[in-house]
Amino acid sequence: MISPFLVLALGVFLIVAELLIGSFFIMFFGLGFLIVGVFGFFIDMLWYHQILLAAIISVILLFTLKKPIKDKFYNSKNEVKDDFLNESGMGEVKEGKIYFKGTLWSYDGELKDGEKVQVIGTKGNKVILK
Repeated sequence: MISPFLVLALGVFLIVAELLIGSFFIMFFGLGFLIVGVFGFFIDMLWYHQILLAAIISVILLFTLKKPIKDKFYNSKNEVKDDFLNESGMGEVKEGKIYFKGTLWSYDGELKDGEKVQVIGTKGNKVILK
């Protein structure tokens, strides 16, 4: 019989490894070893029964929980509204440059600070104004 503390430690190690790797695969084996480790405190099992039970529990958890957990973590409800390929929009004159999409751009002409301008596009490090 493998010590239940050792089986629990292996389960915790696998779950921590999953946090570092992020594959959503190793975590289920860690959970399987954690469950078998808890069982080890109440039921005497041979070492190969412990490993076999951990493998069976892990595979069952893997096939039943992987997709729902992965969908919950990877599906984002937030959509990016900014179209970065669209180079037009509104900008503002700040410090003698046009503040547009988070960047200060050079421009040709004379404008006052705080004035709103319509940007048609960008070329090099300058904006093209309407």
